[in-house]
Amino acid sequence: MSETPAPHLALERPAAAAAAVPRPEPAPLLTVLRAVADPMRLAVLKELADGSYPPVMSLAKKLHCHPDMMGRHLQRLKKAGLVRRVNPGQEADQRSKYYQIPHEFRSTLPDGTRVLDLGHCVLRFAPVG
Repeated sequence: MSETPAPHLALERPAAAAAAVPRPEPAPLLTVLRAVADPMRLAVLKELADGSYPPVMSLAKKLHCHPDMMGRHLQRLKKAGLVRRVNPGQEADQRSKYYQIPHEFRSTLPDGTRVLDLGHCVLRFAPVG
């Protein structure tokens, strides 16, 4: 049985996005909404929307969150398919974990607004400054 979103939750995709590269399989709508509903997870997505992948400890410190709790938030976002674990290379601290929003979800508008098209919904983060 396939899950059909309620008509008031359905979002139309812009024509440009429809011709984009194949995207990762989105998580069910309810899973995505529950993941982004938490203010800390939303702050994490905003922080990672530029394509960066800071170590979990740095991200926790910047967002004033305990590192263990930050790890739980990132696992929840990973389970929803919104972030993935990456390996930044040999020069990085191999004891740390790094997470990044897949590039298929990320884009930037000409005015600097960072956009995350998560499949079921689109998040826009206005530029700071």
